[in-house]
Amino acid sequence: MDVKTSLNIFRSDPVDTGIKRILVVDDEPMIRELVADALREFGYHVETAANGAEALEVMRQAVPHAIVLDLMMPRLDGSGFVELLRLNPTIAAVPVLLVTAAYGAQETAEQIGAQACLTKPFELDRLIELVGQLTAGAPLPLELADGSFDFPVRLVPRSGHADKDVHGVSA
Repeated sequence: MDVKTSLNIFRSDPVDTGIKRILVVDDEPMIRELVADALREFGYHVETAANGAEALEVMRQAVPHAIVLDLMMPRLDGSGFVELLRLNPTIAAVPVLLVTAAYGAQETAEQIGAQACLTKPFELDRLIELVGQLTAGAPLPLELADGSFDFPVRLVPRSGHADKDVHGVSA
């Protein structure tokens, strides 16, 4: 694939390459890479992030067609990430597959507005099936005028002290 073709994967124009972009967000590197590799084998373009804050940064570059999201992560957990996602009309409609080992996963998924839920451990075939359902007929994400999002929200760690905003700038 030449450079121009690879850049087109991230373009948000009306020409749909047919390649769906998936963002995998999980703080466990082995799970994150296992899921990413499985999705790549099925033809998806996959980006990864270790927590919700990193995921927001990844989404500044390209809006995914769907997000596979862990619930319990440091810095910005899954529920906080979805809350921020839904506040921005440009990205609010991106479907989320919640993947968690937490008790009451289905109820949590419903509470935060995830479109689907898998409980860890899970079968990769089921994950691929759910991602396929979430991305079936998914429109190409809207192009952003300046190529970025503005989240006017500061990240506050569980200690209660704001240390960085979502842009990574110290407070």
